Amino acid sequence: MVKFNRCGGGVKLRVLVCAVSLVALAGAIVALLQTFESRKADDHRKAVLLSEYGLQEAFNKLRESSYEWDAGFKDEPYEDGAFSVAVARDSRGDTLYLKIRSTGVMGSVTQTKECTLRREISEEDTNWVNEGIR
Repeated sequence: MVKFNRCGGGVKLRVLVCAVSLVALAGAIVALLQTFESRKADDHRKAVLLSEYGLQEAFNKLRESSYEWDAGFKDEPYEDGAFSVAVARDSRGDTLYLKIRSTGVMGSVTQTKECTLRREISEEDTNWVNEGIR
């Protein structure tokens, strides 16, 4: 059994209680940060999926309308998040461009994907060429 003298016993006990409290507090902070990091990683992954889903929906609408659709989507809910799609048309010289920008939102995370389609203005070429997704 530990004996505490009248002058120093209380101080040692208080220091011990403070040290144990600090260790417990540090453990709680680490656990909280790990949970937060895990949620943010899940939200980021889901936001990427939502932006890709928005592009897919835009491609479907464009195919259905013979590439005349340009209304886009605004804050369309999907699963636990939402996506928005903007479509812009441009012509430079003899080339038509169709730029599709899809934004997925999950929680506080936003992820954007863009795709540009190109078509030469000529009688032989009627296909849109995908210039890539960024």
